[in-house]
Amino acid sequence: MLSSFPLSVSHLTKRYADFEAVSDISFEVAGGECFGLLGPNGAGKSTTIQCISGFYPATNGHIFLNGHDVSLEPKLARQSLGVCSQEETLDSDFTVFDQLARHASYFRMGRTASAERARRLLDEFGLADKAKAPVENLSGGLKRRLQVARALIAFPAVLVLDEPTVGLDPDARRMLWEVLGRERERGAAILLCTHYMDEAERLCDRVAILHKGRIIDADSPANLISRHISRETVEEEVRPGVYWKRRANLEDVYLKLTGSRLGVA
Repeated sequence: MLSSFPLSVSHLTKRYADFEAVSDISFEVAGGECFGLLGPNGAGKSTTIQCISGFYPATNGHIFLNGHDVSLEPKLARQSLGVCSQEETLDSDFTVFDQLARHASYFRMGRTASAERARRLLDEFGLADKAKAPVENLSGGLKRRLQVARALIAFPAVLVLDEPTVGLDPDARRMLWEVLGRERERGAAILLCTHYMDEAERLCDRVAILHKGRIIDADSPANLISRHISRETVEEEVRPGVYWKRRANLEDVYLKLTGSRLGVA
């Protein structure tokens, strides 16, 4: 069973004793596509990412990264993967530059190529002036930028980002959006997990809404809005007795499908 997509998840199930965290989910991400995986806390997003990364073995199903089965060819599969997890995983013993250059060595990049790539990413992420600083001296927002930059170090065919813009100011957030745009132009397949619905609506070609371990629906943001929200505008109470009309958006769909009391009928 092979896939021509850079990322292919087929009938993935992950079970812990009697608890099924992910239940028979399938999706594919094409090169140059940004695919959003959306869902409330505990929906199974992080478990899915851990299975894609090979850290958790799947109970059932198959995951392919650039044609390599994650369970059968883990080393080859990971060579195609760049991951920015929700948790901070930086090594505080390194300088900012060394964090990137040393990570590049895991992908067998030569010293010269690693250094050149690290310097370019530091420029792109506004970290060039912090190159010699210890990682532990960075603010939370700068650490987040560095973690995303590290995921990009080896030109991954598949880029997995779990809440990449948490802790970033609006300027840094837009900068990251521009970087992701360039990665898409390069042909990377991007899997984005975010709680920011405006971010998903802006960046993603398609999104899947995950709830209680299952994909409820998947489509382009525009199609999801059209199918699940019966009108183009919705009325919202901004304070007691005061309402205003606004354009229906992906957040309305998300709240409706995940069963929130704030959902739009």
